[in-house]
Amino acid sequence: MKRKLWLLVFLGPIVYTAWVLWLSSQGLLPDAIATHWGVTGQADGFASVSDHLIWSNVALVLGSTMLAVSGGLPKIHMAMRRLLLGITGYFALFIYGLMIYVIAAQIGLSDASSVRLGLEILWFILPVLLLTPMMLSMPTVSLSDKLRIQLWGITFLGLNYRDIAQLKASELKPSQFGGLGIRFGKGVVAFIPSKGPALEITTKAGEVILVRSNQVENLIAALTPKI
Repeated sequence: MKRKLWLLVFLGPIVYTAWVLWLSSQGLLPDAIATHWGVTGQADGFASVSDHLIWSNVALVLGSTMLAVSGGLPKIHMAMRRLLLGITGYFALFIYGLMIYVIAAQIGLSDASSVRLGLEILWFILPVLLLTPMMLSMPTVSLSDKLRIQLWGITFLGLNYRDIAQLKASELKPSQFGGLGIRFGKGVVAFIPSKGPALEITTKAGEVILVRSNQVENLIAALTPKI
């Protein structure tokens, strides 16, 4: 798993670069490709293929590296690893998809100024726009076959009851974690939409999961018989 993710860091940009250079060598791309579009969808920024590859590869390597690091962190609970992999994997996929789409839209054109991005680009941008308010919303704790921490009905972290060592009430302060949202520290993951009471879960492996909630005592009462 770790090797495959680190392989992506190197192979992904190499394959993308080879594809773009091959298209260019075959005369299938404009001399100056479009790299930026205005609000109307009209191209208003251009660069040479080589310049495009410089900054695009920086973005691709950054996205891939975030994913690889998430998969290689030592001594982290599998539930927390899945959460990290999900978030970083989404961003890596977004970056690759956007880069491929931008080039694919210009194949066969001689003048990049005619390239327009339509509403289809929203498929790439909308999830990113939705991710921020989602991460800043109040999490819910679902108790069924396992403990699930959800945002907008989507499970971001699942934990088996047998993996829980301790439960207690705590207080979340965004300043302790560098801001609002889903935050990671050394052995800690916190769901912080605001300052206030939180359910503090300590796993048997020693990790701490903090979940902002106004029903902490009720959750502790419901969870205690299950662990």
